[in-house]
Amino acid sequence: MHTYGCSEDVLTTVLEETLTPAERSLAALGEHRRLQDTRMFFRYATVPDFCEPVERLTGRTVRAFISGIDTEVEGLAIETFVLHPEGSDAPSRMEKFAG
Repeated sequence: MHTYGCSEDVLTTVLEETLTPAERSLAALGEHRRLQDTRMFFRYATVPDFCEPVERLTGRTVRAFISGIDTEVEGLAIETFVLHPEGSDAPSRMEKFAG
C-alpha cells in the first residue's frame, strides 16, 4: 500500500493483491464485471470506514471519495480522496453517507 499526495487537496492510495479468496474465484471464472460491481457496492456501503481515517490524520474533511479496482491485475485498487480546502467548514462526505 502506498499513499500519494497528488495535489494540495487530493490523496490517492494504491492497494495491491486486494482480492479475497471468493473474489479470486470469481476472477478465475471470468466474472470480472460481477466482481467489480460487488466490490464497488461494498466500498460505497462503507464510506465512513474509508473517510474517517483520512479526516483524522489530515485534520481536513473529505469532499469526495472515489474507488476503483482492476480485477484482471491481481486486485489492484485505487482509493482517491478529494479534500475540502484547509479551513473549510463544508460537510464531510461521511455526512452524505446514506447507509
